[in-house]
Amino acid sequence: MDSGIVKRSVLIKGRKTSVSLEDAFWNALRGIAAERQVSTPTLLADIEMNRGNANLSSAVRQFVINYLLAINEEYRKIIAKQGHAGVQHPANTNHTQNGPAPAVDVQRVRAAS
Repeated sequence: MDSGIVKRSVLIKGRKTSVSLEDAFWNALRGIAAERQVSTPTLLADIEMNRGNANLSSAVRQFVINYLLAINEEYRKIIAKQGHAGVQHPANTNHTQNGPAPAVDVQRVRAAS
């Protein structure tokens, strides 16, 4: 997996700017935009509007991480509430708190909550 930073020019509300992100963040951003049924530039405009003093690339990384952490929290609550037999709670796995989390089907998690 190439973790190099990719710089892309984007048009946000009629203004051309560039955003430098690793491929994983670009992929996540496109996935979130698709889930929300908006374009990537529209999602970037939302992020930019709420970014405060952070540069746009940093704001996008924070947005993606916060989004994924929220999904992970939803997943943990569902597992804890339903107590699925045969499904190991993520807190009981060998993953560290900052380590890799199990893959989550976002649509399934959202549908179950």
